[in-house]
Amino acid sequence: MAQTFNLPTVGDTMTEAEIVEWFVQVGDTVDLDQLICSIETDKSVVEMSTPFRGTVLQLGGAPGDVIVVGAPLIVVGEAGETVAASPSAPVANRGPASSPVVRKLAMEHGLDPTKVAGSGIGGRVTRSDVQAAITGTTPAAAPAPVATNSRGLAMPKIRKLAREQSIDLEALFGSGPRGSITAADLVATPPTATDRRERLSAMRRSIARHLTESVQTIPQFTSTVNVDVSAVLATRKAVAQRLDVVVPIDAVLMALMIPVLRDHPIINSALDGDEVVYYGRYDIGVAVDTDDGLMVPVVRSADQLDIGALAAEIQRLADTARNRTIRPEELIGATCTLNNVGALGVISGTPILPLGTSTIVAFGVARPVVQLRNDNAVEVPTMTISATFDHRLVDGGDSGRFLGQLKKHLEVPALSLL
Repeated sequence: MAQTFNLPTVGDTMTEAEIVEWFVQVGDTVDLDQLICSIETDKSVVEMSTPFRGTVLQLGGAPGDVIVVGAPLIVVGEAGETVAASPSAPVANRGPASSPVVRKLAMEHGLDPTKVAGSGIGGRVTRSDVQAAITGTTPAAAPAPVATNSRGLAMPKIRKLAREQSIDLEALFGSGPRGSITAADLVATPPTATDRRERLSAMRRSIARHLTESVQTIPQFTSTVNVDVSAVLATRKAVAQRLDVVVPIDAVLMALMIPVLRDHPIINSALDGDEVVYYGRYDIGVAVDTDDGLMVPVVRSADQLDIGALAAEIQRLADTARNRTIRPEELIGATCTLNNVGALGVISGTPILPLGTSTIVAFGVARPVVQLRNDNAVEVPTMTISATFDHRLVDGGDSGRFLGQLKKHLEVPALSLL
C-alpha cells in the first residue's frame, strides 16, 4: 500500500523548502531512514530521510521546486503499484521565484518578496535583488547566469567535500546556479584551521601518567658521549652473514652493554624507599615505537642469550608490541632500558626514566663525522649516546665512568659476538 511522506518542519521558522537534489528516483528501492533528498530551508540545506521502505512511486517535485510544509515529498509503496496523479505540490503565492533564504532576508527588512523585481534566471529574485531593494539601488544587470551573493548554498556532496577539507561554506560566494557553491569553488579556497578534541586512548593515558610521575618524583640528569661505531657496524654485518638473519642493531648494542652493566651495579638498580635495590638479573627494556604510542617490552635474562637469540627475541617483542598482541607481563620489570632513537634519524635526546630503574640509555643515529687521524681527515661513523640517570643514586662521576667504559667497549671489535 502506498505511503506518502509529507514535508515535515525541520526548524521553528520553516514554512516551506526548496528541493535541492534527489538521491533517489522513481522505481528505486529505499529502506528505512535512507537519505532521499536535500532541501534548502530558510536557514540551511538539510538532508531528508524516508520513514518508509519500499519502491519509490512518486517524487513531490523537481530540483528547484519549492513546496510548503505538509505537502507530499515522496510516495513509497510496492513495485508496480499505481498511485493517482497528484496535483502540483502546494506552494506559497509568492510572485517571482526566490529561495527561502532570500525570502527570509526580504521579510526581515519589511519587504514583500513578491514585490521585488528579480534579475535572476526566469525573473528569479536573488539576494542581490533584495539587498538592492533594501538600499534603494539598482542591481547590476545579469545578461547570463551569474553567481549571486547567496552564501553557503551547496549540494550535500559539496558539503561533505568541504567538511573533509575544513572549508567554511558560509564564508564563500558560489559560482553555480542560484549562487550555489561548486567543487571548483572549493578548489580555489584555502582550508580554514579548525580545532579538534579527542579523548586520550587508555594507552596514551597510561604513558602520560607514568612519565608525569617519573619527572615529578625523580631528579634526573642526562649525559652524552660520542662513539666511533665502526666496530659495531662491522660486527652487526658479520653476525648477520654468519646467522643468515636480519640482526637489529639493538641486539648488538644490548649484547655489548650488558658486560658494562655488570661492572657498574648502580646503573642496573633502583631506589626503593631508603634502600637501593641492586638487581641480580639483566632484564633489559627495549623502546618500541608503535602507532598507538611508545611501548617498552622487556628482554628477560638478556645476559643469558647469545646474539642470535637476542636478535630473535627483540624482533618478536617489537612485532607483538606493534600488532598489540604482546602479553602484559612482557611490559613490566625492566632493570635498565635501551632506546634506539637512531632508528628515527635522531642524533641524541634526553630520555625520561621509566619508573623502577635508575638508567635509560638512548643510542642515536650513526652519522659520518670528519676526524683528524694520523694527520689525515677521515670520515668516521659516529653515534651519540645519551643516558638519563636517577640523580638520587647516580652521580656525575658514576655516569661518566659508565659511559666511558661503554664507549671503549663499543669501539673495539666485538670478537665475543662473532
